[in-house]
Amino acid sequence: MAHAFHRSFGRAFLLFALGSVGAWGCGTEAGNNRPGQATEEPWEPPSHGQILAVVSTIDRAEIEGAKTAHQRTTNDAVRAYAQRLADEHEEAETRIQSLQEKLRVKQEGSEMQSNLRREAERMAERLRTVPAAEFDVTYLDTQIAMHQRAITLLDAQLIPNADSTEIETFLRDMRGSLVQHLTQARRLRSRFPTPPGGGV
Repeated sequence: MAHAFHRSFGRAFLLFALGSVGAWGCGTEAGNNRPGQATEEPWEPPSHGQILAVVSTIDRAEIEGAKTAHQRTTNDAVRAYAQRLADEHEEAETRIQSLQEKLRVKQEGSEMQSNLRREAERMAERLRTVPAAEFDVTYLDTQIAMHQRAITLLDAQLIPNADSTEIETFLRDMRGSLVQHLTQARRLRSRFPTPPGGGV
């Protein structure tokens, strides 16, 4: 895949992966960012295989984060939220497998996906090692940041470049779930005070 694609798409994805409470607070509400608002150099659109690989990487990061939350949280509402994320992202993975079989495509790796995976691993390590008293706030702040960035990525780059009806439908369904996850994370986060140092 062209280097221009890796540069442009990689930057967008790193924004998602490196999102923090400060970053999401400065962004727009979910869905307000529309394709074409940000202008960058021309790049080659992602293939179906790359789109599905990107979404699968998001799913796996969310599932792993939910597993950690189940192990570490003592808050019933946070545990229920994590379970919802695990269930719905597992369902998304099942749909990805079905799409791959139906469309006869395979997930395609990229430099962008590798960068995302590394950042997801760093965030997972943060969730595993943050002091117990700060876990719930750290987890929710991470969820807010990641979901906002994922929604922006879907709006700006993934959905506009899905030239398969099946993949576009899947991405739009996933976007709806992500918006619900973001809304719930913000609602839960409002119940907790911000710890010294500002959370994530």
